[in-house]
Amino acid sequence: MRKKGFTLVEILVAIVLASIILIAVVGLYIASDRSFKKTKPVSDVLEEMRSGIATLDFVFSRWGAGVPCYNNTCSIGSTIPACSGYPPTDPMCMICNDGDLANGCSDIEFYANLYGLGFVVNATGSFANIISCRLSTTDNQNCYYIWQGGKVVNYNSTATLPPAYGFNVNFDSIDCINFSGSPNLTIDNPIMCQWINGTLDCDNNNTYSLQAGDVIIRVPHKVRFYVAQDTDGSYWLMMDKTDMESGCNSNENALKVARIKDANSFKVYAIGRSVKVVITFATQGPKEQTFTVERYFGR
Repeated sequence: MRKKGFTLVEILVAIVLASIILIAVVGLYIASDRSFKKTKPVSDVLEEMRSGIATLDFVFSRWGAGVPCYNNTCSIGSTIPACSGYPPTDPMCMICNDGDLANGCSDIEFYANLYGLGFVVNATGSFANIISCRLSTTDNQNCYYIWQGGKVVNYNSTATLPPAYGFNVNFDSIDCINFSGSPNLTIDNPIMCQWINGTLDCDNNNTYSLQAGDVIIRVPHKVRFYVAQDTDGSYWLMMDKTDMESGCNSNENALKVARIKDANSFKVYAIGRSVKVVITFATQGPKEQTFTVERYFGR
């Protein structure tokens, strides 16, 4: 019988076709790799920007919110005053530690409510119904001011600081993300205890019975944004958070917010009672790519 197989010409044609396909695949890979190397720094700096802007949006949206005024008396002007202590005379005050707010400040401090609040819908001697937005009794979070009519209760000129209270019952953090219009927190004992020298004191003279219409707001933090250089020479936008109630003491220092280009890449300018933030983000990788953003914040 005749044996059949590939001829030399067929083998050569197959080799040529395979070579062409292989060259095309290698060329496509090289082009894709070059494109990836070019676009990756851009993608990295955009990701850095998104993360940094998200933090700035969160914190600045709470700038001055839930911040009491000295002796429950606010002095609201048309500009941003310097903070002279806590509580400030104006909740929107701001401290500039490097530069000035007219020409650009690269190290600022202000007060902000970063955590929960709640609204007492009704209360009796045995229970209270509350609309809770992140109220919590977890460690370092059970520190609240109680507000009535825009003022902190039991605070007057004889007290240095507003009285802070905590719940004397335990519950997990209750959020209002899926709020349906009805109270989402019921506590059986509507009594809150005052923080005295870093300890919750439930003595009768240091307690408060919740009433309908009370607003419960977490004690604010002093927030600081500034620029710092890392050991590798890179620059970062940093954040410190100082709890204004020593009993909870949820302080966090030297938190990295985002990688920035250099020491002059973060500036805050005052515009009336709002601020303009100019920040130049940078990639964390070896091939630096930068992206400058202007953002306005105010209330």
